[in-house]
Amino acid sequence: MKVVALVGCPNVGKSTLFNRLTKTRDALVADFPGLTRDRKYGRALYDGREYIVIDTGGIAEDAEQPSDLTSRMTSQALLAIDECDLVLFMVDARAGIMPGDYAVADYIRRSGKPCAVVANKVDGMDLDIAGTDFYALGLGEIYQTAVVHGRGVNILLEEVVAPILREEGPLDSDMIAEAEDEEEDNDLEIDVSGKLYERPAATTSVDDSTDAESDDAEAEMLADKAADADADADADVDAASSDNDAASSEVTDIASDLSLGSGLDLDEFDFSDAEDATQEQASRHPRHSEENSEWEQGYAFLDNVPVDRTGGGFDWHNFRENQRAQQKGELSAEQQQKIAESTKTPFADLPIKFALIGKPNVGKSTLTNRLLGEERVVVADMPGTTRDSIYIPLEREGKKYIVIDTAGVRKRRKVSDTIEKFSIVKTLKAIEDCNVAILVIDAREHITDQDLSLLSFIIDSGRSLVIAVNKWDGLTTDFKHEIKQELELRLGFVDFARVHFISALHGTGVGNLFESIDEAYESATRRNSSSTLNRILAAAVQEHEPPMSGGRRIKLKYAHAGGYNPPRIIIHGNKVSKMPDSYKRYLINCYRKSLHIMGSPVILEFKEGDNPYANEKPAQKRLTQSKMRQQRRQAETERRYERSAQKAARATNKAIAEAKRTGSGLVLKKRVKKAGKSSK
Repeated sequence: MKVVALVGCPNVGKSTLFNRLTKTRDALVADFPGLTRDRKYGRALYDGREYIVIDTGGIAEDAEQPSDLTSRMTSQALLAIDECDLVLFMVDARAGIMPGDYAVADYIRRSGKPCAVVANKVDGMDLDIAGTDFYALGLGEIYQTAVVHGRGVNILLEEVVAPILREEGPLDSDMIAEAEDEEEDNDLEIDVSGKLYERPAATTSVDDSTDAESDDAEAEMLADKAADADADADADVDAASSDNDAASSEVTDIASDLSLGSGLDLDEFDFSDAEDATQEQASRHPRHSEENSEWEQGYAFLDNVPVDRTGGGFDWHNFRENQRAQQKGELSAEQQQKIAESTKTPFADLPIKFALIGKPNVGKSTLTNRLLGEERVVVADMPGTTRDSIYIPLEREGKKYIVIDTAGVRKRRKVSDTIEKFSIVKTLKAIEDCNVAILVIDAREHITDQDLSLLSFIIDSGRSLVIAVNKWDGLTTDFKHEIKQELELRLGFVDFARVHFISALHGTGVGNLFESIDEAYESATRRNSSSTLNRILAAAVQEHEPPMSGGRRIKLKYAHAGGYNPPRIIIHGNKVSKMPDSYKRYLINCYRKSLHIMGSPVILEFKEGDNPYANEKPAQKRLTQSKMRQQRRQAETERRYERSAQKAARATNKAIAEAKRTGSGLVLKKRVKKAGKSSK
């Protein structure tokens, strides 16, 4: 895989170009010189070919930072030049040639690596003269770009990066061009007389309406086939064999392009086989190959998610079938051992990502270099040296890891610089992205409130935890004993995490971190069957029953797994919303002890089903004596009103009858006739 390094003076746009090539926002970008300090690697893809891009710090003297830090940044950039295959020397077209450009150009020239000078920030300038003074560096052609707006980047990729990538093999565009050339070679040719004829290796089909006169044997064969096809009334004629389907498609394309409708009836051709051949050819195209398919899912070295979306190739169906067979005793000892190993490490094919988290100047970068065995990141005796999260692959004893060196996190009231705010955001994102978080604590400063704040964020994120107490060398015995007592007092709530006392500078106890990392990762990603979780729940309830709530005991029915990394257990029952925190911690400890979970938090979720008879309980239907008396009084009042209304109606009817009989004495009002009755 080819490597492209971006070098140059500070604030010329290297990180901006890095983000544009990798199509990410991994590198911090700001109008601030000296922002990038470490080498940052990223994967890029151009025309189906993958390559690595290295972002480096600026090579120049800076009076605002120590000379030791500047020399370390320069050495990191020079190392990137040594290990790359192509150097993109970026310069500022607005500022012109800087004093450090000559030194960088001289080092590139002595390294013998291919180089291209990229004059950035040419937007708003005259393109005829922008960057012309950089020809004095003697490094060849100058490529004008405005990386912020994406101008000139495609030309840079086509003319500079593409030739380097072709050394490993053809690009997708090259293979498409070759395929088109082969198709053109196999096309039909036209004679000088205007007749259409084929190459000897191909045959074609024609309709009975074809009236081509030729003395060739192939033309006679086609005419015979056309005559045989005349017996079929409405059927299509396909005289070509299965090996010549592509040629039939080519005949159709040529005839349609040349508008030779007078001699050929294109409606009578059968194109189904030709379309199948075209689809088969497209499926063999490099763009559809499996090796490039993972780029459609994302960068595998950053996203710790398998491409096939099945949990690292973990087949749940086979797992269940093997589990049932194991319970029935149908598996041999060798098969049982193989199943146990595959179940124990279901993500064995993926690297373990662990991040180093802590306050500034606690030794995170020093520990990173000690774990890698090289000066990979910049280390200086000053807080805030690391500004970005650096992902570094590591392999140890056949296992793959990714070390994430992060920036230190200070208290919020002390953070005022915008760059530091972005660094803290990248650190918090690295915590959520990693599998195991290593909290680095400075033993000489004891355990501060900021350490507890970072610890709280790690636990809330659900990440596995390992605690590393750094700078343990040179301390007195009494001071060490005091630190251990403070750890037990203030970190007693994270008793599931391993604590290591190390010295990153001298390497004392650093190797033991990998054992705790593997243990925490295995505990977080282990699968547990529902039967195992239910047995542990039944044993815990039998030993110590849930408390009472509202005169009734809380009932826990069953449990099942709800996820992993961290382990999530879902428990169903009645009145679980009233479960006290003390009993929740008791259940967590039971599961942790029974499942041997170390270094990873355990999350319990309680679910309670809705009672369909909640509104149908007898107690809610029963009436009190006061309500019964009230209902009786209301019924009696309604009966009195009804009797009074009936009495008034009878008196009115009697008066009306008397008035009708005598013929006078009462004025009748217009009344609505009742249904079924007629007025007298």
